[in-house]
Amino acid sequence: MKEIKKLLFPLIIIIAISLVVVYLEGYKKNLLVTVFIFIGGLYVKDNVSKLYYQLRFLLGQHSWKRSQRELEISGKLQDSTLVRISFAYLFRIKVCGKYFLVPNSRTEKYQPVGGAYKFDRNEAIYLSKKFSAENDDFIRVDEVTEMDYRLLIKNEDLKAFVKRFDRTTYRENIDDLSREFKEEIFKAGILKQEDFGTLNYRYCGRHMTDIKQSPVGRFEILLADIVEVDLTDNQEELFKNLMKNASIKYQFATTKDIKSLGMDVGKQKYKDTIANHTSKLLSENSKELYKKIRYRYKYRSSISISL
Repeated sequence: MKEIKKLLFPLIIIIAISLVVVYLEGYKKNLLVTVFIFIGGLYVKDNVSKLYYQLRFLLGQHSWKRSQRELEISGKLQDSTLVRISFAYLFRIKVCGKYFLVPNSRTEKYQPVGGAYKFDRNEAIYLSKKFSAENDDFIRVDEVTEMDYRLLIKNEDLKAFVKRFDRTTYRENIDDLSREFKEEIFKAGILKQEDFGTLNYRYCGRHMTDIKQSPVGRFEILLADIVEVDLTDNQEELFKNLMKNASIKYQFATTKDIKSLGMDVGKQKYKDTIANHTSKLLSENSKELYKKIRYRYKYRSSISISL
């Protein structure tokens, strides 16, 4: 609503001035009329560009585009500024009103099953040639993080990069996101793959942050595609059995636990044990997810994968 008001005010003024100017066209010999037309023309000229940017903000598909433009206008973001991107997918696994979480190997904080999307060699070559993409210098590249969508992209290439991300087939896609599921549940020894059976999930939508300055001083944008696992009765029973035994390998967290990052003042637990991005998968936040993703994501509502 605020953006609409910003758009309407200059638009109404411009239209009003234009109508008055047209009406007074026959009276140009009058000095006061001439001055009015001159000043009105300057106002229109000055506000047309503002109107154009307000319209772009209003029609922008993602708020990150608005934040990008605002940072550019303020001079904080240049075309050549490197922006850190981290594009991931997160599994919403909900059992008895609680969310299933696993520990992050680096921070040891609990978070959803999932991780950064991976691209293949073909895409690596394309990203290097087209966007001069660089590896993220915040997380060390090793055999685990190699080919992760954690990269440094020039600000001027960001929109084209996101469009390429949605279009390319040379990366992990919605058709099969089982890699992280297998690694963090089966290989971690939490459940047995042969007992689990087919993995069924559906695409819920996309969470994308504004471009902001990270704690380490670099501008960044974070993308998370949320997919919800549709558990069979047998699979739900497997997770219910896990609830009976506490383990450092996993945690079942309530909405309250996730919002408080695992801290409990009443029990004097002041250390955050749940990663702050975990709240993105809460069911109550589904309305904030952007669902109209073009290309491959648009047409798949349910996916089944034999593990």
